[in-house]
Amino acid sequence: MKSNESRFENAEIGNGCQIDDNVILGYRFHADCGPTHLGRECSLRAGTVIYGDVIIGNYFLGGHNIVIRAQVRTGDHCAMGNHSAIEGIVRLGTGVRIMSHTYIPSRTWIGDHVFIGPGVTFLNDKYPYRRDPAPTPRGATLENDVMIGGGSTVLPEVTIGERSFIGAGTLVNKDVPPRSLVIGVPGQVSPLPKTLDCPNTRAYTTSSYDLWDQNKSYTGGNEWPEDWPETFV
Repeated sequence: MKSNESRFENAEIGNGCQIDDNVILGYRFHADCGPTHLGRECSLRAGTVIYGDVIIGNYFLGGHNIVIRAQVRTGDHCAMGNHSAIEGIVRLGTGVRIMSHTYIPSRTWIGDHVFIGPGVTFLNDKYPYRRDPAPTPRGATLENDVMIGGGSTVLPEVTIGERSFIGAGTLVNKDVPPRSLVIGVPGQVSPLPKTLDCPNTRAYTTSSYDLWDQNKSYTGGNEWPEDWPETFV
């Protein structure tokens, strides 16, 4: 796509990007806002809205109906699944993979090579609408190589240490030391087992692979597991 197209007049788009119809880049939430900067070889699906004053790195993969509001900055090789939202003033490092139906509020810091499973909710206010004057909201801090299991909730101002592994459905309500395993509601912290004490796999966090990429060979039913009792066709 060319950056001078009318629908992308407030966007700077890198080479080799694939952008569906019904995508808004550089949404002018304010008359003085800056452009969206989109890196090279990114993929954006229909329904995406990215505000002005956003910097997206190279090889970004976006699903359908994602929203990224202002003052978000990402590294390279990041991904967001369908119907996920980033509310602005958020940092994503390199190789951050956010699965579908995830909510990330403002003032959340996410390190490098982090995996966030589907349906994860982050919060940024301990006592919403109950303090006057209200303090500035502050979300969580995730250090490098953190893994957050699907359906988890992470409370405001929590720091999750490097390489920590958060089990699915966990409520993280306090700081997590580096290399910890956290499971339960509320989350119980224990040392990370040796089998999990390793960085997140770079082959996944830096992959540009999209199963439904229009430039790759279409495999049809070949992707169905071999042990299923029937095939796609």
